[in-house]
Amino acid sequence: MNKTIVKKLLVPLAMAALLPLSFSTTAVVINTQNNGSADEKRIISAGSGITEIIYALGAGDQLVAVDLTSNYPPQVNKLPKLGYHKQLSAEGILALQPDMLIGTDDMGPETTLTQLEMAGLEVESYATKHSAESIHQRIRSLATLLDKEKEGKALWRSIDSDLKAAKEIADGKDKPRVLFLLAMEGRNPSVSGAGTEANALIKLAGGFNPAEAQFNSYKPLSNESLLTLAPDVIIYSDRGRGFTMEQLLDSQPVLKQTPAGKNARVIPVDGRLLLGGLGPRTGETALSLAKAFYPES
Repeated sequence: MNKTIVKKLLVPLAMAALLPLSFSTTAVVINTQNNGSADEKRIISAGSGITEIIYALGAGDQLVAVDLTSNYPPQVNKLPKLGYHKQLSAEGILALQPDMLIGTDDMGPETTLTQLEMAGLEVESYATKHSAESIHQRIRSLATLLDKEKEGKALWRSIDSDLKAAKEIADGKDKPRVLFLLAMEGRNPSVSGAGTEANALIKLAGGFNPAEAQFNSYKPLSNESLLTLAPDVIIYSDRGRGFTMEQLLDSQPVLKQTPAGKNARVIPVDGRLLLGGLGPRTGETALSLAKAFYPES
């Protein structure tokens, strides 16, 4: 065979053999140095509340992956899931060639975040304090970061309007005793105490959580403790699968002996609201709960 022809055949083959390595190496550099506008950046979100805000701001089309807690809105479930926000993998994230990782201050581990920053990835984290002001701050910061200031202001106005309406319903009235339960089949339910999104939601809706003064986070309680707390209203996660009040009471018969169970004041909420910090649906949910807490209003 002619030497010139052989040379022409071998050079492309050699280049093709090197291509995967070259592409893999340069892809991270290109994407982590993206100087384009905010609406061109490829984003990974770690935290349900953060993910919901990104969608509510109209930037959901920029997401290329999310963590396992991010399950709302429904279209997010079409995206790759990168594990729990506290157990992220640098390799899995960089393989998707993102420009930015946005999450809560409890995402990690720290070694992963350090690796990502050393690779040139922009990493943004936001506090998960459970208050209306914290929601406002996250929306404002994310709106600025994503160049969605107008959308951010409109979103907060809507949330704030609902929160004010919920407060107006509750003002001047005796607060009902409200418990939030994570019911587990065959085990005592866990109750939300201080420092939880559920506790904050109860307060925003005008209720009083008798467990707040007793413990932090979630704690499984005995039947005797549940009866002592004597909730007037029980709210619980419907697990996103339509878990009904009847199913809850059948699985936890002791609840039928509480004022809430006797009066059928047992209310499901979407548990996804309470993951990764309170999000855009907090206002409408607080208002809905306030109406249920104070039916005479």
